[in-house]
Amino acid sequence: MDKNKANVPKIRFPGFTDPWERRKAGDIFFTVADKNHPELPVLSASQELGMIKRDDSGINISHNKENEVGYKRVMPGQFVIHLRSFQGGFAHSNIEGITSPAYTVIDFVDKSNHYDNFWKYIFSSESFIKRLELITYGIRDGRSISYSDFATLPFKFPKYEEQKKIGDYFIKFGNLITLHQRKLNHLQDRKKSLLQKMFPKNGEDFPELRFPGFTDPWEQRKLRELSSLITKGTTPLDKSGNGNINFIKIENVDPSSGEIISTAKITKEEHEGYLKRSQLQENDILFSIAGTLGRVAIVNKDVLPANTNQALAIIRLKNGCLNYITTYLKGKAVSVYIKKNPTIGAQPNLSLEQIGNLEISLPKEEEQIQIGEFFQQLDNLIILNQRKLNHLKEQKKSLLQQMFV
Repeated sequence: MDKNKANVPKIRFPGFTDPWERRKAGDIFFTVADKNHPELPVLSASQELGMIKRDDSGINISHNKENEVGYKRVMPGQFVIHLRSFQGGFAHSNIEGITSPAYTVIDFVDKSNHYDNFWKYIFSSESFIKRLELITYGIRDGRSISYSDFATLPFKFPKYEEQKKIGDYFIKFGNLITLHQRKLNHLQDRKKSLLQKMFPKNGEDFPELRFPGFTDPWEQRKLRELSSLITKGTTPLDKSGNGNINFIKIENVDPSSGEIISTAKITKEEHEGYLKRSQLQENDILFSIAGTLGRVAIVNKDVLPANTNQALAIIRLKNGCLNYITTYLKGKAVSVYIKKNPTIGAQPNLSLEQIGNLEISLPKEEEQIQIGEFFQQLDNLIILNQRKLNHLKEQKKSLLQQMFV
């Protein structure tokens, strides 16, 4: 292979053609131990934001203020090697402060040749973290990182102008991901709030918030009265995962949207044989009753033929609006019921009898339909935004692999 080709990334910004330089970390960085700055704020390492003020971390860590004179000063643009190796264990700092003397603060030997926001993404990349695993040690509370071992690692990097172009690009990309994450969080919080307001509180006959035109009191019905079937599946004897019939487990149900995101497989012979009792039909409701309780999904036509195991109850309705009942099962009243009624064994679980006895607050059918359709639209919006966010994260991951050597 051409040596120069091995030293350039697959994707580059126009105008950059020079091969990347290869140097050991010890030639690029040096350690800093600037102490006696107790007047500065104490910083902590965070997984997402790098170094942040400890007061903003939400974690109450007690320490002797008198010891702060021995803490190390951290300046904007420097990195802190901390004891826990999440995301590689290298935290970038945008702010000035002091940090634990147990941490190693590093800076560039020649700042004119290096852009800190370029190196921030190198230190959070999968390839770097994999390399770091070979030189880290310890098994309690994360792995420890020796600077002397880190100093031996080779790195490839371009000239400053290209570093800055790459670093600034990923900062903008990260801001876009943050924006979409906030939008998704807002939608999820909005849904949570509406679930509390649009259904009656325990023992009440009227919700706090209703669509115009509805004034009648709600009634209580047990779920078994609304269902033609409440059952569960079983574990396949064949654990190979071979076959062409979808087999749905708890982990296949997205906890936020209720979307069935992937499935295992079983054979047609199993599906039509000893697992026949738990063959799923379109519009069946799946409700998790073992381990993780209360996860809800609707079986859509595109997932059939399908089956499930004993951790998911199958609820087949005969009365009531499907989307309404599904929405109700995701609400606070059901989560309170779950907390009061689980059978605690090796893992928490609910019996089918307990599921059948679950009381559902029911308005008239027309109001059920409006509520169900409203939350279905909200769920679809949440799913759409989650997919956009996942796509952006995957795109960033791919670009990080292709824009670095």
